[in-house]
Amino acid sequence: MTPSTELHSPMPRRRAADQEKLTVTLLDLDTFGERLTYLFDHASTYYVLRGDPLVDPDVIDRLTAEGDPDLLTFTARPPLVAQWVRDRTGLPLAEQAIRNFRAGIRQNSRPAITKALAQFWRIHPDLLDPTVPASDFAPSDDEVARKTHELVTELGFVGFNARDIASSIGDVSDAGREQLLQLVEGIARARRAARDDPAS
Repeated sequence: MTPSTELHSPMPRRRAADQEKLTVTLLDLDTFGERLTYLFDHASTYYVLRGDPLVDPDVIDRLTAEGDPDLLTFTARPPLVAQWVRDRTGLPLAEQAIRNFRAGIRQNSRPAITKALAQFWRIHPDLLDPTVPASDFAPSDDEVARKTHELVTELGFVGFNARDIASSIGDVSDAGREQLLQLVEGIARARRAARDDPAS
């Protein structure tokens, strides 16, 4: 099976505050199975508009408030998740394996599967590894890193946390750090403008 790295998750992006809340909740759970179960039970709603997944939370909120009849709501179940992971990775993964992961009957030993599950739910892959200390996800004291992290979360980039950003830019000059923040702010503004433009 050929992997499809261009395959995107149907799950909605989260606002920074919602992503942080989910992160804290997952860190309070002790096992991979418990964390996976929480995601299935509490973070598996997705939306389809005229045949395509809708991932922008602001647009979802607006269309929901308007009662748009074309906005359909679904819940991701093990068959869908297993198929998505197979398509994404090219690796075999049965629906029953997902159920066994949730029940704690089987432990996942393939990093590519863990990474794909994290990509499906738009979370940092280390959140599915209970051996990673919660301190790795503590908010950064670096204001630029914190703001940058909030913006990249808004844009849908969840493969790193605020401390990763702070570590990466630790030796960068103040001017360079501000340039990075301005760049990300510009991208976020452009996306918001495109989203809010009725002609787009």
